[in-house]
Amino acid sequence: MGMLNLVITNISRKPATRLYPFEIRAPFNEFKGRIVFDPQNCILCGICQKKCPPDAITVTKADKVWEINLFRCIMCTECVAGCPKDCLSISNERVKTGAKETVKVVVPIVDKPKADKAASSKAAASK
Repeated sequence: MGMLNLVITNISRKPATRLYPFEIRAPFNEFKGRIVFDPQNCILCGICQKKCPPDAITVTKADKVWEINLFRCIMCTECVAGCPKDCLSISNERVKTGAKETVKVVVPIVDKPKADKAASSKAAASK
């Protein structure tokens, strides 16, 4: 009788697990899912690279490239705290399965035009 009672009880209940690919649980508020990089504000200062304990971030100022190795990142958020321009943030979205090992972003830095010394000296002399 004990087994029959157990079977009847379990038939009337909901399943104890989720059907994962079809039912995805919403992440918790403080879940550290992935690092989000905004290249528009980045000045390629390299502070995030210096603050990163596992050396997962590489900044190449000459090539204007910011790169992160996702497999080395330990989600300590030191790079996010150290960024002076708030280019880095933490998202609570999960990283997609089959993600690439590295993410390489070419940063569009607009070089400011330098004023000619001769033109500025002529303008000062004419005043």
